[in-house]
Amino acid sequence: MSSNPRLNLSARIDKRNSQSLDPIYTTISSAPSSYISHPSSHRKLLVLDLNGALLFRPKRYMKAAHDTNGSVRLRVIHPRPYIPSLREYLFHPQTKMWLDTMVWSSAQPPSVKDMVQRCFGDRHGELKAVWARDTLDLDPIAYRITIPDKKSITIKDLNKLWKAFPSHSAKTTLLVDDSTQKARLQPWNHIFIKEYGHAERQSDISHLWGSSHPDKKKQDDVGQDVSDLFDNLTLSPSMSKTSLAPPPSSDAFDSILLAVIGILDAVKHQDNVSGWLKSGGIVLCGAEGMTGGGGGIIGDRWFDTVHIVNWWANKGRAALAELNIDEVAGLVANK
Repeated sequence: MSSNPRLNLSARIDKRNSQSLDPIYTTISSAPSSYISHPSSHRKLLVLDLNGALLFRPKRYMKAAHDTNGSVRLRVIHPRPYIPSLREYLFHPQTKMWLDTMVWSSAQPPSVKDMVQRCFGDRHGELKAVWARDTLDLDPIAYRITIPDKKSITIKDLNKLWKAFPSHSAKTTLLVDDSTQKARLQPWNHIFIKEYGHAERQSDISHLWGSSHPDKKKQDDVGQDVSDLFDNLTLSPSMSKTSLAPPPSSDAFDSILLAVIGILDAVKHQDNVSGWLKSGGIVLCGAEGMTGGGGGIIGDRWFDTVHIVNWWANKGRAALAELNIDEVAGLVANK
């Protein structure tokens, strides 16, 4: 890998632009973002994926459950750690002043209904919308393929959302999804997160049962790699290297959703979401007052760098504390 972070960013831009992005979208996402003092003046739209992002669904099924359309087979659901805290953050009155939240999943409607209920409980009615597989314009054969390993490729074209919700655009929308394929038409509105799957679930359960942390030497090696990378970053004028100091601690459980909260709390002060993400905002640790620009990137997979995940997770903890929301993992081993 190149030692020059700017070269890594340029390579990613070239790769994405080769996918024939809409010229209008390219223009918007290329414009720098500016800091805004009052988030409610530029409302944002958060679009959440479900399976792999907010929860893990093994391939095994529960016994038949009943829906208004008859008997359907529903899969077991394991919510990702910190779903309770994320839910309280999203629906807090102060957050709702600047944020609309919806769900868009490629699963079929009965499964989406079940997953939404597990993630949002009796607050699901506060979602702006819930979209399922029937909104993806699939042909009948592709729509019916529901075997996890056989699913057809689906794309979430945000233009469809912007037609349904004309107050939102590339400047205001964030898609949180564990698939880059689904976001390929509007890649700079995508917060790519690590898939929550079997291995991640087992690691969380092991920590819940009191097992030890991963080997400390590996953590130290990763920390040194990140420290070397940050030494080469070109920072915006409003940032200093002291703002990139390693966070004080890591988390035993998967902390991606805490990191998402931290990112959201930074993005609320940006007037162009796509411009902020394209400029490397996540890697640059969301310094308050950042106006876009600035170099340095660790590809799309920011979540593979422990330092960055921990940085944003700590930002998320601070955002929760400011709203008097408890940090609750909500992990249950026997379900």
